[in-house]
Amino acid sequence: MIYNPKEQKLNITIIGAGSTGSFIALNLAKMGVENIRVIDFDIVEKHNIPNQFYRLKDVGKKKVDALKSIIKDFTGLSIEAEDSKIDKDYDFDVSSASVIICCVDSMECRKMIYDLLKDFPLRYIDTRFGGEGYSIHNIDLFNEDESDNYKKSMDAPTKETTCGSKAIIYTILSLASEVCNIVKRIDKGEENPELLRRELKVYRFIEKKSKLRK
Repeated sequence: MIYNPKEQKLNITIIGAGSTGSFIALNLAKMGVENIRVIDFDIVEKHNIPNQFYRLKDVGKKKVDALKSIIKDFTGLSIEAEDSKIDKDYDFDVSSASVIICCVDSMECRKMIYDLLKDFPLRYIDTRFGGEGYSIHNIDLFNEDESDNYKKSMDAPTKETTCGSKAIIYTILSLASEVCNIVKRIDKGEENPELLRRELKVYRFIEKKSKLRK
């Protein structure tokens, strides 16, 4: 089903404005999603330029501020930029959120964010990538089986790639596109995967289908 931004009803919160978070925010804004909040505390550094959606002139700026400016220029939309570091005492405002997209780069942070959000009726998308592969976990936090599967995934060994590696930009772009497709499917009530894993080197998808959810 073709996405119609005039009919969309989701409020998206993206945690992390690095490689995956910055491109997901851009793609969603390009799709016409108006309610986007991005949370990050970091600044743009020169080594971020190869595979994050920032300009050389943004070096030294807060990522959320630079990203807000760029998306405004590219789409005319104004996202909500929150300059915050999420720790165990962070108070999530989920009053208007419907989908949380986790774009952090450590398993420790993922576990902490999950613990903060696990008691809220939200859709939670977690992105992970390394080299030429990536995985996307897409769970209903109130679904016990999906939450159990997700918790087990955080105990498995992972392969992370440095955020300044030029060679992985196509992996990030593919990942960002898949996340936006999942967001569209959530919004339209279409079937979408609980787990999607892709290895670009061998053009292989590993997908675990979830039930149809609206």
